Amino acid sequence: MAFNEDNQKQRMEFVDLWAKYVLEHDDAVWSRQQNVIINSCLRNSPMTKELYLKMKGEKRD
Repeated sequence: MAFNEDNQKQRMEFVDLWAKYVLEHDDAVWSRQQNVIINSCLRNSPMTKELYLKMKGEKRD
């Protein structure tokens, strides 16, 4: 199996695993976990909101 195909297969397996987890656990549990991940990514990202919008080609009003 080529790298791209293997990567896609692993991604889809993770999506299935996460969907099952979300369905089997209380919203407060998994949303708190997602909050930790998202906040960590935001704290460690050198990209500002303005740089992100510029990268996407959007203007901030």
